[in-house]
Amino acid sequence: MQRYVYPVDLTEVEKELDIIIKKLKISKAEAIREAIRHYAEELRGLEVVELRDIPREQAKREIIEFITGKERIRADEIADALRIDLSLVNDILLELWEEGYVEPED
Repeated sequence: MQRYVYPVDLTEVEKELDIIIKKLKISKAEAIREAIRHYAEELRGLEVVELRDIPREQAKREIIEFITGKERIRADEIADALRIDLSLVNDILLELWEEGYVEPED
C-alpha cells in the first residue's frame, strides 16, 4: 500500500480541528481523512452545469417551448434543463406571468 503525506498548514482551522478531535475522540489525521471522505461523498452526486450565454429573447422562446404542455415545473428545473442562469429564468417567468402565459403555484 502506497502512503501519501501532504504538508498542510492548519493554523486557520486549528481551533475547529481541536473541537472535532475532542468531541469525536479521534486523531487529527483521522479527522482530516473523515472530512475528505465527507466532501468526496457530498460532491459525488453533484453535477456541474455549464450555463449558456444566450440572448434574452432566445431564452424566452426556449422557456416557452420547454414549459408548453407541462402542468407544473419549477424554475430551477427549467434552468438546469436549458442551462440558463436561474435569475434570468425567474425574470422571464415573471414576465410570462405578467403577460398571462404562466400562473404561479398556489
